[in-house]
Amino acid sequence: MSELDALIVGPEDGSAVPILAMWAKVDTQLDGRLLVMEGEIAPGQLILPHTHTREDECAYVLAGELTYQLGEDVRTVTAGSYVVKPKGIPHAFWNAGADPARVIEMHVPGQMTGFYAELAAIFEADEPGSAAWQRALAELNDRYGIIQHWDRVAEISARYGVGASRS
Repeated sequence: MSELDALIVGPEDGSAVPILAMWAKVDTQLDGRLLVMEGEIAPGQLILPHTHTREDECAYVLAGELTYQLGEDVRTVTAGSYVVKPKGIPHAFWNAGADPARVIEMHVPGQMTGFYAELAAIFEADEPGSAAWQRALAELNDRYGIIQHWDRVAEISARYGVGASRS
């Protein structure tokens, strides 16, 4: 493999995180300055409310429709939309539609390389929502500077009819 091969990421390329339906597209190529993940958000799936303390995030919706909560504001966006999530701002997102959505998540700096693989291992080891799962998730979040907002999950789930099948 040439150096150029590592710098061109094709549609089927990237490190897969199958249980999360995600692929790392840009992770080690830029020495931790940028992490780009591509993923599918299933109908009814909630990405749990959380706050990043170390990096800014930007999402680009490739297909479908997603609803984002940024702070206290909620907005539904369609394919072609960018959603900027600065560090320090609590956020969550979910798919309230009937069809899967596809999204690109960009993290700057990209110091979360490894986070998604570790998260997948938690989902494979423990039942989501169980005490062991929550402990493992809390330890992972502590290492990566993420604050989980468990107190917001029930309200979002009840109001929008979504749940946390994958985080």
